[in-house]
Amino acid sequence: MEHTKFRSILVSIVFLALIAFPIINGNLKFVKDIANNENRKLADRPSLTIKDIEKFPMKYESYYNDNFTVRSILVKYYALNNIKIFKKSPIPESVVIGVDGWMFLAGREYESYLGQNNLKPWEMKAISEELEYRKEYLAKRGCKFYFMVAPAKTSIYPEKVSNNEQRKFNSWGEQLVKYLDKNCQVKPINVYDVLRKNKSKELLYFKLDNHWNNLGGFYASNEVLARMKEEDTSIYLNNINDYTIKRENRSIGNIVNMFPNVEDFKDFYVKPYPKKGYKASEAAKKGYPVPPMFEAYKYENSREIVGSKKKKLMIVSDSFGGYMFPFMAETFSRTIKIFDKWEYKLNEKIVEQEKPDVMLLICLESNLRSIIRHRSSSH
Repeated sequence: MEHTKFRSILVSIVFLALIAFPIINGNLKFVKDIANNENRKLADRPSLTIKDIEKFPMKYESYYNDNFTVRSILVKYYALNNIKIFKKSPIPESVVIGVDGWMFLAGREYESYLGQNNLKPWEMKAISEELEYRKEYLAKRGCKFYFMVAPAKTSIYPEKVSNNEQRKFNSWGEQLVKYLDKNCQVKPINVYDVLRKNKSKELLYFKLDNHWNNLGGFYASNEVLARMKEEDTSIYLNNINDYTIKRENRSIGNIVNMFPNVEDFKDFYVKPYPKKGYKASEAAKKGYPVPPMFEAYKYENSREIVGSKKKKLMIVSDSFGGYMFPFMAETFSRTIKIFDKWEYKLNEKIVEQEKPDVMLLICLESNLRSIIRHRSSSH
């Protein structure tokens, strides 16, 4: 009986201590909290006024939930335990936890991987017609047109995706590439095979980010240049032997950054550095109008080879094109890259001013429907 009574008292003391701890520690700071790294502003302490007295309890509850003592420590270890021990995502609507520390985007990229919500026949036809229109529009201006689908990470590293669902179809990008090969005058440049072939040699995508890395961009660039060379022998490929490949630590990524205080995860760049330096260097921007609510530094970038009389290239792409950009620019006198807020437009006004000899459209496979939403106005 005494043992049972002692246990009951001990439980009561521990329970009361846990309840009292946030209040006591909030004032005396026995345990210091860590910095908050959540990607949002925490609630401010509300002021008690007669006018807002009815809303005060709710506002104060929000403030307390965001600011109670050691909250950031608890949030951090909740995320870490879910990811590392239970292999579960604290935000499953946004992130899929894979194996070996890999993370993948949920939503469209994961749907594409599983073969869900596939492109409908009318959608593929609409994309085909838009690409053919662009080819004709550019041909009238002496410009060649090429189109490439950037594979999502799930398409190249399915073995790193941890799930019990069986894939029933190819990804959206592979579905469209197959369709366009048979039905479109614009034959897509297929980079799926070259990435799968080389991924055993070195990592080609980031573990904590949805993008391919610089080496992945190198291989994709060479596949594009190889297609262009078939029609223009003045274009040449980059030789991997002319580059030194280095690994550099990277503790950030657009996926892992969704979690608060998860600095325990590590990633790295894989960067090919030209042994003799890049031929093309950064050039001044022309100041083309930036889409509303979009970062100017992302929108327009250009590189030039001083004194070169080679042809000019214009790239319209998403962020995947940024990892290809330095390598593509090595074989053109001027290369301009437009990241038009994931709209993938023809950008006629820029075409008329730049007068490129070659245009390359790069679209991440999970964003292919954006080409339909932003079809050319004259089409």
